[in-house]
Amino acid sequence: MEKIKIHFDPTDNSLMIWFDSPQEMAYLSPIEEDTPGDLFLIKNEAGQVIGIECQFFHLRPSSLPLEVETAAMLDRLPHTD
Repeated sequence: MEKIKIHFDPTDNSLMIWFDSPQEMAYLSPIEEDTPGDLFLIKNEAGQVIGIECQFFHLRPSSLPLEVETAAMLDRLPHTD
């Protein structure tokens, strides 16, 4: 994964977070049957998760603040002596 892409579509009030290329999308899968709201996993043909879609209803323009924090997952490789 080179970068994460975040896209908000105001016409259908959906927020998509992509971990891979959107062109690889094959289908949406609900996270769980009992998940409140409309939250889906975006999967490729192999069934791997390549993104998340969150559908919001009645979201006012400029009412979705965004805070981004990045952190290294692994600072350095452990030494094997």
